Amino acid sequence: MRRALGSPYLFLVGTTVIWGSQAPVSKLALREIGPVQLLLSRVVVAGLTLLVILAIQGQAGEVKRELRSRPKTMALLGFLSFFCSSGCSSTALSLLPASVSSLLSNLSPLFVALGVIVAARGRVRPGVVMGVLVGFVGLAAVILGENPVALGRLALNPVGVGLACLGSLAWAIYIAVGQRAMSQGNPMAVLVASICFGGAPWLALSVANGELVQLFSVSLSVWGMLLYVGIVCTGLTYGLWTAALTRLSIASIAVFQYAIPFIAIILSAILLDERITVPLVLGGIGIVAGIAITQRASRGRSRPPERDAASSRA
Repeated sequence: MRRALGSPYLFLVGTTVIWGSQAPVSKLALREIGPVQLLLSRVVVAGLTLLVILAIQGQAGEVKRELRSRPKTMALLGFLSFFCSSGCSSTALSLLPASVSSLLSNLSPLFVALGVIVAARGRVRPGVVMGVLVGFVGLAAVILGENPVALGRLALNPVGVGLACLGSLAWAIYIAVGQRAMSQGNPMAVLVASICFGGAPWLALSVANGELVQLFSVSLSVWGMLLYVGIVCTGLTYGLWTAALTRLSIASIAVFQYAIPFIAIILSAILLDERITVPLVLGGIGIVAGIAITQRASRGRSRPPERDAASSRA
């Protein structure tokens, strides 16, 4: 029994379900609060959660060191992730079904692969190109939905679609820029330091428009959802994911990563009564298959990308 509870596969199953639940739970919270309030609360709670974890590990001072030694880098990372990417994805979630938003907000691996193709001027493995093509065909299936010939009459909100894709693009740029910054310091401390910069504009905006004050009057159930997204979807899963990384192979972990969007689709149907349509499922399979193909074909990949709260897109 004790061995089962300590199984890395159990950690991965729990992490997969939790990350898959983030979009549906956030969508439920958006019934009572606005996107800015959602984003601000998630950023603050996530930052405090990670700071507590660092303090428990005796590494809270690393945040101060990052802010002092690399303020420009932290500001850039904060702008790309917690301001641009998270701002776009939170607003897109308010305009799109949670299932669709979850798929579109996790396109960053395809944009990264596309950037590699452009930078290499076509000198990449055929599998990378094939994966990008498959992934974007899946994206088209999700966007066009059940009316593929009427581009001017999309069932999905075009602004929401654009923001979700823009958020994924910003996150892809963040991955490219942040990889070196993470390797040169404590990844969790880098996250907290970048939150200080990326969350500041949302705090200023919420103070200016009065949404910060309104946030304290929301129901306890919504606060429970916000705490769940910030604490459980960030702090708890970070620990579980790290534990699994040290004990399992890349291939084993990747399988669980690919399941996250489909967990989101299922939970969106259960919690929000969203329809599971054929184009959504087929498009989702195409997107995930494209990501899997590009990652398998990529060179020099010794470990899967750490999500660093990437799934939560705090």
